Amino acid sequence: MLGPNLLVSSCVMIREGCPVEMNVDNDNQVQVTCGTVGVDAFEFVLQREALRAIVELGVDALEEIDRLRNRCAG
Repeated sequence: MLGPNLLVSSCVMIREGCPVEMNVDNDNQVQVTCGTVGVDAFEFVLQREALRAIVELGVDALEEIDRLRNRCAG
């Protein structure tokens, strides 16, 4: 346990082409499944505000990646 809001038990790299599904469990959390269920799936659960933070950071990261790609291509 790293703190009251984060428990880490493994490291996962999700690469392009990996199947990813997101299912709303209830009004406060979603379950994310990466990989193929029954074969190699990894699942995790995000509460509402944690999901919001991940999405906001993801948008920022994509903008930075695009900026770097455009700079390298130009």
